[in-house]
Amino acid sequence: MLALVVCVVAVAVTILVPPLHFDTAPVIRSTQVTVLPATSVASTPAARAGSSLTLGVSASPSSICAYGTSTCPAGTAQSRVTISASANTAPSPYWPNVQVAFVIETTAYDGFYYHYFGYPGYDKCAVANGGDQPVCEESNGGPFFIANSQDIANEIASANPHSNVSFAMVDFFGTDCGDWNDCGDSSKYSVDIPQFVPASDFGGAVDQAYSSGTFGGGFISIVGLDDNFLHSPSITALYGAIIGSGLDWSPNTHHVVVLIGSTAPRDPAYVEDYSISAFDPCCGGSQADGWTCEPSYQFADGVMPNCEGWVHSQDGNVNDSIAGLAHTTHNCVDSIGRTCTIDTIDLWDTATDPLSAGWPVGHGSGGGPGGPKVITDTEHVIEAGCDMAEATGGSWDGPTFASCPNGDSGTLEYVPHGPVMTPNTVNPSLMQALRGVSFGPVYQTLVANGSDAPMFHYSPIGSIRISPTPQFSADCLTPRGEVSGCQRVPFIQLVGSLETLSWNFSEIPSLNVLYLGDSWSASFNVEAAGPPTGMVPVDACITTSCHASGSTSVDGQYTWAFYVPRSNGSAVYQSFGVAQVNVELSGTGPPATGPPPGFPIAPGGIPVVITPATPVANPIATPSSVGIANFSLNAAAAGFLGAGFVRVSMKNRPIALRVAAMHGPATSKFEKASREGSSTGVGRFE
Repeated sequence: MLALVVCVVAVAVTILVPPLHFDTAPVIRSTQVTVLPATSVASTPAARAGSSLTLGVSASPSSICAYGTSTCPAGTAQSRVTISASANTAPSPYWPNVQVAFVIETTAYDGFYYHYFGYPGYDKCAVANGGDQPVCEESNGGPFFIANSQDIANEIASANPHSNVSFAMVDFFGTDCGDWNDCGDSSKYSVDIPQFVPASDFGGAVDQAYSSGTFGGGFISIVGLDDNFLHSPSITALYGAIIGSGLDWSPNTHHVVVLIGSTAPRDPAYVEDYSISAFDPCCGGSQADGWTCEPSYQFADGVMPNCEGWVHSQDGNVNDSIAGLAHTTHNCVDSIGRTCTIDTIDLWDTATDPLSAGWPVGHGSGGGPGGPKVITDTEHVIEAGCDMAEATGGSWDGPTFASCPNGDSGTLEYVPHGPVMTPNTVNPSLMQALRGVSFGPVYQTLVANGSDAPMFHYSPIGSIRISPTPQFSADCLTPRGEVSGCQRVPFIQLVGSLETLSWNFSEIPSLNVLYLGDSWSASFNVEAAGPPTGMVPVDACITTSCHASGSTSVDGQYTWAFYVPRSNGSAVYQSFGVAQVNVELSGTGPPATGPPPGFPIAPGGIPVVITPATPVANPIATPSSVGIANFSLNAAAAGFLGAGFVRVSMKNRPIALRVAAMHGPATSKFEKASREGSSTGVGRFE
């Protein structure tokens, strides 16, 4: 029998056309019919408007042999098909649900100063008459936040009417014993409101935390100037909040952290020189500039590395910084936009104001209001806040005299703390700064959300079939590298007798989302199980170009992307386009080169007159050639001119033909033998 050659086609989806990564794991095909959860094979899913992804299909090589052989002119049985999807739709407004975690610092100048009158000779802000006199440049930020927490939540919610905003809270202040801090009253990380509550419930939750004493102990806590007040464990507090220690962050919401305070982190880039303060004779620490390494901290669900950095790593691991963590930890990767936004607010108080009367004169060179070391200390506080907001896409606000390197200027006016026991709780500029905290620009880049079924689906058509050696590969790329859980090997499903393939962008449900600049690609080999020959589609699809190329759905299946666009609350099907390959049969190439065979010799006893042959051009082979072997046109022409029987040179055994001059239908000996029931005959194929 004649063998037909089928070429294999490979299909791959590419958003950013990455290098192929072949998966060498064995292919496991399903043995039963599996219907995709998002559709029914009884009807074709309609492609709906609002398509957000750019899809593509290609096949290489463009010619293959039928029947999985390589004996046709194409010389190959397989072609690799690539289907691609890219998220390159321009950003547009999108408002996800937002979770805001307040991280509140409660050091001395944040408004929680105990004023126990131990340092009247050192601290110009201390009072000695019972606590009713105002103190100098102690912020009222802490008392203001506690007294106005409900209004703060309402203002943030009203400034973001399209988002459902919820709130949680932690606080911190203490460093380590001996590091400009007395011992036994420190709190590096305290969770006050662990569950994110609606805006309407936030005030009540803060009141409960305040009354229970967990929020720094209230307005007149044990915090004093024998505790750290120029640097703080802000790295530890942010680390715990970002990893979600004690907090119930939810995936697929935007995660925002708001840091409110007035100190520098313990990081070499933000050194604080305590030698010019002279406030803390009991607990001066081992070095004047305090520690610049944040010690390792054991959380309930993780350990912070020793010397964690602020915006840059201190140990060579790029991820060992708070800014790096905001882009890599699972709670931030689960966030809409795959990052945690950190907004920073630096309060106006002695620690941020180089001209504050709180800086003592005569305690070391470079000290006192306006002294060079004082300026450096206060600048480091401001710089740390600016740098963190810049590194995480958040907002910064601070005193009106301060500004960030990117040009952001502070808007906070100075508001006196007021009497110690009855502090001032009005601060309009701080309220406005909180109202304008940034939810980050990343929420605008969402393009496609995964749904309840795989995002990408391939269905073959006609004689095209997935190769027994598919060499599956897939890449799932974001601008920062490959997404976690990229699905290398597709789901293989049988719908009737049709074998189809399906993928997700990520096997981790919360990461099965494409943002601006993301791309996905998958590729595999296919082959042609038989005719038709010529140009045929390799994928079932339903676009106009698909129909023009002869492709359509098969039993309700076609090659699609299935996702929820950012502008639509329901999932849509988007059909891929069409790719084609040329399917060839064996023996359809041009005839072999060389001189034509000579004229046949007539059999003895039957004279044949042979006239000179008329030159005939070599025939051009076509895919629709007869289903028997090729023969010489010149020889055949000469034979038909003779009378009687002539022997014609054939590729197979010789057969006798009756010339047209004789009466009766032309038949062969093997046909006659067949009619007469003979088991043998001249020229019979055996």
